[in-house]
Amino acid sequence: MEKNNSSKGVAKASFKFFQYVVMIVILIVCATLAFRFGSAVFSNSSVEEPPGTDKTITVVKGTTIGDLGEMLEEYNIINSATVFKVQAVIYGVDEVKPGTYNFNNSKGGEELFKIISAGPEEAKPDTEEVTEIE
Repeated sequence: MEKNNSSKGVAKASFKFFQYVVMIVILIVCATLAFRFGSAVFSNSSVEEPPGTDKTITVVKGTTIGDLGEMLEEYNIINSATVFKVQAVIYGVDEVKPGTYNFNNSKGGEELFKIISAGPEEAKPDTEEVTEIE
């Protein structure tokens, strides 16, 4: 009988130890994922190194920040639509004006949100146009 009780005790202790190891591994994985996500949100990283690739995106009326994030991810301008949505909250950008935008995938989040806040290209005055007076 003593052997049976001691082997039950060893089995209980082994099971408890296994539970703690599993909990620690889960905690480490969750902490690592949270750190990576936080780093992505607060870094100003881009998809490509400069000069990057210019891409023109037309935004229709009713497009949300989430929709724009998914579109930018699809066109390889940003790495993650989820990170983009969180950055939109941080930068205080909650709407997108319809129109045509020129993005470069070597720009980081802060620069992209400056472009979005400034509005579409056709709404901006053309500063490169030269008018000759005769």
